[in-house]
Amino acid sequence: MKLKRALTQKLAKKMHNFLFLGKIVTERIVDNEKQTLLYYEDEDYIRFYVECLSPIPQKLKVSFSTQEVLFVGTTANKNNESKIKPLIKNKKKDEIIAGLKKIFDTKLVMFRLEYANEVITVDIVDFYDGKRDTTYSLLPVIELRGEGKREEVENRLIKGSLPIHLPKYYNDFDQPEFVYYDNRLYGNLFLKSMMNDISYLEKQNQVTYQEYEVEELNNSFIHSNHLIYFIPEKHWEELKKNYKKECKELIYTQDYQEKQTFPIEWTIDQSENAFIERFYQNCLQQGLLYEKKDIINFHICCKFQALTILGGVSGTGKSQLARIYGETLGLEFSKELLFVPITPSYREHYDLLGYLNPSTGIYIDSETGLTKLLIEAEQFPHRMYMVIFDEMNLSQIEHWFSKFLSILEMPLEKRVITLFHDHNVVINQFYKPKVKIGNNIIFVGTVNFDETSSEFSLRLLDRVNIISLRSTSFVNYYERMNQENIYESVPQVYINAELYNDWTNYTSSSLELTKDELSFFDEFNNVIEQSLSERIISPRMIKDLSNYLVNIPNLPSHNQFERKEAIDLFVKQRVLTKVRGLLANLEELIGTGENNEQEGILISLMQSNLGRKVSDFEHSIHELKKKRKQLEIDGYVN
Repeated sequence: MKLKRALTQKLAKKMHNFLFLGKIVTERIVDNEKQTLLYYEDEDYIRFYVECLSPIPQKLKVSFSTQEVLFVGTTANKNNESKIKPLIKNKKKDEIIAGLKKIFDTKLVMFRLEYANEVITVDIVDFYDGKRDTTYSLLPVIELRGEGKREEVENRLIKGSLPIHLPKYYNDFDQPEFVYYDNRLYGNLFLKSMMNDISYLEKQNQVTYQEYEVEELNNSFIHSNHLIYFIPEKHWEELKKNYKKECKELIYTQDYQEKQTFPIEWTIDQSENAFIERFYQNCLQQGLLYEKKDIINFHICCKFQALTILGGVSGTGKSQLARIYGETLGLEFSKELLFVPITPSYREHYDLLGYLNPSTGIYIDSETGLTKLLIEAEQFPHRMYMVIFDEMNLSQIEHWFSKFLSILEMPLEKRVITLFHDHNVVINQFYKPKVKIGNNIIFVGTVNFDETSSEFSLRLLDRVNIISLRSTSFVNYYERMNQENIYESVPQVYINAELYNDWTNYTSSSLELTKDELSFFDEFNNVIEQSLSERIISPRMIKDLSNYLVNIPNLPSHNQFERKEAIDLFVKQRVLTKVRGLLANLEELIGTGENNEQEGILISLMQSNLGRKVSDFEHSIHELKKKRKQLEIDGYVN
């Protein structure tokens, strides 16, 4: 089936994991004429069409070019050929189509979908006996990873502090009405998707249950490895009716610690410390577990930096962290908090902002909605706004974001975006020639470090902090989430632009750095220059380090972000990102050797007496060792 628009890269990647149940339609009536839908499309390959009888995610449906959906399949697909070949064994070629028609007209088919060149095709999983004149609902089954019993699953459903996993039910589908585990149906659910696509937190904590034997499920309904069941409409209605009459309230089955009420003083406290606590708690509530120092580091960068980038491998919660930050400020998603997915087609700032058609005088806005947000932010300078550019390095950032890179580093009074020339006539007068970008807008980007992304230019690296979120082990995540003091709920406190800017400090010089710190960075530049023929620490970076240091919040002693650790993190996320190149250039700087016996000049400098006066550089040394490993494997570091 040809789509009317391309799927997002994320949806296209995971779509083949979705499972569907349908029937192969061998013929249909169109304009009172019978149309054959099972035939040889050439001498070798059979074409067939599948009507889906189970739910299709809305994200996928909106790309369909027609409401009457028939997915096409062909035996040119080797998997389809292997599934159909046993059905036509020992049949002559002129008997095959008639023989398949008899089989297909009585069977159901479980299938996946494949996507290529904006076309979706069928990939058969298996054939089943079952009713063809009905629709089917999905019943996902909880998978408990590691050892555990039903009690643990039920406490997760009640506490909502640890996730449940539905390995065959992706969050692109509607929220499930029921889930199943160990002879029990669970309903009255309010599941929130987490950092991956099959993990969920129960947020309502009013779950009910009903006993339901697994033998009845296995004997009555089609399933995939007992992890998802396809239930016909009539049985589904009966199941819901019986559940309503017989369900019971789920109660705790193990000892547990009551969730505490959020401290009353923080419910109205507009201090920076209270905001950071609410931000951290909101992350925990949604299943994100980071070191509190990483949370503070991100907050500091957002305060003073024109653009902050969260980097790392896919699935670490970068986009979710940025969204939670905006929501903790009190911003509403898709209004003051704008989410802009970047695609490889972005080339110019027009892709972000739109353009004026000089022939018609109509301003053609971009689908991103960014122009409207910028204009609104200028009209309401007392409100905070936030823009998240998701997967922003799918296209070369310096191309489509170039206008912003130059403007955002200018003094506040000169930060003006030009949409079109003053002499142009515009009919839709909401749009104006120039828009001022105030200090009430936060820009955050997320990037993936993989083969699909573009490399950053030195121009960009000189201007932005790239924060690599530190992930924890799965065991450590499990243990710490059990130990964390997660509150019952987190109050919403709106932070306006005036208050946010009161938390922010600016300095125009390097006076915030001590003589030892400045000496260290001079020596760092001297060392780098000998290998790379350039000084990578620019005056701009030293100024930004000064701004970073003056923006460290004054927190209670148990949370205090120490100056030495702050310098270490800044070096890792701002300076070391520019240490890249070939083995011949970096061997002496980073070190080599199979057993890492040669530390390299940079690590030696960080461990010198001068370096120890500035920081212990724990994070930076770890990053250099990662680069050294990459250098040994690839002969190149980026």
